[in-house]
Amino acid sequence: MRFRALTSVLLLAALAACGRGQTVDPGPPAQPTRWSAIVTGAGMTLAYAPESPSVQTPPIRLSCARDPALFQVAVEKIIPISSEDRLSVGFDGAPFALAVTPESLEAPEGVEAAGPITEDLLVMLQTARVIQGSYGATGFGPYDAPPPAMLTRFAQGCRAAGVSR
Repeated sequence: MRFRALTSVLLLAALAACGRGQTVDPGPPAQPTRWSAIVTGAGMTLAYAPESPSVQTPPIRLSCARDPALFQVAVEKIIPISSEDRLSVGFDGAPFALAVTPESLEAPEGVEAAGPITEDLLVMLQTARVIQGSYGATGFGPYDAPPPAMLTRFAQGCRAAGVSR
């Protein structure tokens, strides 16, 4: 039994020594991001959590839901206006108008809006460098877009949810 244990230890030490002297370039370090991707059975979400939330840079969530297929945006810290039923979100300056949800107009703070998932929206989103939007006279952003790989996965998830024709 001792012989097997000793042999195992020597074998592991020899294998560990084989890798010494070789260096592996890990590539450039990943850039920190305040964006996170969340996947659920209902769809996919990109969420942005600013270091210091404000009306100009509130937390924001971009989502693609299934059944029905919808592109949704939720912006915190914005006070709903009963007469304002549109929220626009833009990717590199190309705006997309979304309908504010009725429940959102009843809330004391935060606005949610939804619209169809279109191929134009996904193409603009997938290549975005800056995301910003407006609700009434209130602008929010600009936000640096999520890393390209995260945007690509999100766009794929949105396409899987269903693209409107």
